Amino acid sequence: MINRGKGPWPSGNSEIAVKNWFISRVEDGLEESEREPVANLCLDVVTQMSKGFRITSDYLFPESVLDRLAIIADEICEGRPVQYILGSVHFMGLDLDVKEGVLIPRPETEQLVNALINTLDSEFDGQILDIGTGSGCIALSLKKNLRRAKLNAIDVCGDALAIAIDNAQKLNLDIAFSKCDILSDLPISTYDVVVSNPPYISPNELSSLEKRVRDFEPSKALFVEKHPLEFYKRITEICLGNTLKTGGVLAFECHKGYALDVKELIANSEGFEKVELIVDLQGVNRHVIAINKLN
Repeated sequence: MINRGKGPWPSGNSEIAVKNWFISRVEDGLEESEREPVANLCLDVVTQMSKGFRITSDYLFPESVLDRLAIIADEICEGRPVQYILGSVHFMGLDLDVKEGVLIPRPETEQLVNALINTLDSEFDGQILDIGTGSGCIALSLKKNLRRAKLNAIDVCGDALAIAIDNAQKLNLDIAFSKCDILSDLPISTYDVVVSNPPYISPNELSSLEKRVRDFEPSKALFVEKHPLEFYKRITEICLGNTLKTGGVLAFECHKGYALDVKELIANSEGFEKVELIVDLQGVNRHVIAINKLN
C-alpha cells in the first residue's frame, strides 16, 4: 500500500506556495527559527533539486512530492527528528546516512573536528582513535581532511557501526572500524590522537530534553549509568596507560555543565600539558583538548 499524505494542501504548486504551506504544517513541531531552514532542506531533498534550479526552471510541485512533504510534516509534528525522516545529515561537507539507533551529529561536533584539524599538521600521518564513533562523523571528517592519517573508530553498538561502515564505503574513506566497550575493554594499539564525544547526560536530566532527543535518539549514546564523568575518567586513564603516545592529543566533546570539570580532571591527572577549554559558537564551554606528556 502506498503511504499517502493528508491535507490541508497548499493553495498552489509554486515554490512560494508550497514552502509557505510546509512551514505552516510544521509549526507544532519546530521552533520558529527552525521552520524555514528545515523547509528549505526538505524541499531540496524530496525534489532532489536546489531552490535556485526550481525557481529558474519554474518548477511546479507534482502531487507525489506534495504527498511526501505532507508525510514528512506530520512526522516532524510527532517529534521525529528531520534527520531520521530524511535519512541523512550534512556534517563537515559530508552527507552522512543516519537512522534510529545512531546519534545525530551536531554542529558543535564540527567545531571539535575543526579544532583537531587546526591542532594537527595538514601532513599528519599518525594514528587516530575515535571512541564512540556513532555515524562515523568525526572519524570520516578527519580522514577527509587529513588524508595521510590512519583512522580507527570503535563503538559498543553494532547497529551504529554498521551505519558508520556504510558511510565510509559510500564516501570511499578508509577507516578501521571495530566493536569495543571502552568501559570494560582496552584498545589494542597506541595512538597519536584519541578523540571522543562520549555519553554524558545523567538520567535525572531526561525530562528536560526535547521530545525528539528523548524519544528517538539512542539512549546508550546519550546517557551515563553512573556519574556524568565516567567515560572521561576511563578514557583519560587508558590514555595515561599505553593508549596515547607521548606528545599525543586527547580531545573531548563535553556536557556544557561539566566541561570545566573535564578540564580539571585532565589537568589534575598530571599526565597532560596545555589543557585547553574551547567555547562553542553559542559561547558555551564545550570541548577540551590536551597534550600527553607521559609514556
